Amino acid sequence: MIRLTAGCKVNLGLHVLGVRADGYHELDSLFYPLPTPCDQLDIRETGGQGIVVRCHEPCVNPERNTLTRAYAAFAREAGGAPGIAAHLRKGIPSGSGLGGGSSDAASLLLWLNQRAGRPLDAAALARAALAVGADAPFFLRNRPCRVQGVGEILTPTKHDFSGLTLVLVCPEIHVDTAWAFARYDALFPPAERIAAQNSLTKSPREANGTSLFGAGNGPWSAWDIRNDLEAAVFPSYPQLAAIKADLLRLGADAACMSGSGSSILGLFSRAAAAKAADAARALRAEKRRVYLLPLGNTGM
Repeated sequence: MIRLTAGCKVNLGLHVLGVRADGYHELDSLFYPLPTPCDQLDIRETGGQGIVVRCHEPCVNPERNTLTRAYAAFAREAGGAPGIAAHLRKGIPSGSGLGGGSSDAASLLLWLNQRAGRPLDAAALARAALAVGADAPFFLRNRPCRVQGVGEILTPTKHDFSGLTLVLVCPEIHVDTAWAFARYDALFPPAERIAAQNSLTKSPREANGTSLFGAGNGPWSAWDIRNDLEAAVFPSYPQLAAIKADLLRLGADAACMSGSGSSILGLFSRAAAAKAADAARALRAEKRRVYLLPLGNTGM
């Protein structure tokens, strides 16, 4: 048996650019990988055919989760795959906007490819990942990337994250991704759509003479860290708006929802590292699930 650890990601901003003819949304986001919270996946080869998935907690549709889809996608690309039994232990909250299911799928794809007699090339492996979900190709790289299209266009970022601190709050709220996008489309029809201006950050400000992400005037400066989906999600989940407001009140230089929610993140500049620790303590005192994570250049 082998044990795989699947980390998660946060969206340091998410811009909804439009809807394609096939119904998928064109996005522009900055993905940053985190080692925790994480899932664990125990894999055992059975000598038979196919995949059997079991979960430490009850699975939603165990016959059609991201692991079964990843296994099927790999088998299609590779012409087959070994029979396996997989036992999943969830640590990444479901419906949190952290990409847990996609991370699980990518971890399985990478393992299958490593033990394959004729491994897939990067393009074929990325196709298999995209067949599972829009976030899955990112987890094959697992480094900070600008993510565009429906998740298939990945550009490693050159931003310097060292010295920044992330406070991540994971409330016990499940936000359905399909519902969030449908609600956004209803509120902002394509013919009228302008990027939803949600005031997700404080007014632009500099930290030690540079932007929050270091020197340079790229598209992801501090005042661009907004998540368009907040305009759709917050009215139905005011608790999430309150968490964002708490993070800003406690000293975050920027705050936004990750993905389609429900996790809320606060970014603290190099000069505000002490405030980040204080914010994490204050939020934990309210019985919230909180992670305090220093950022670096690789994301891990």
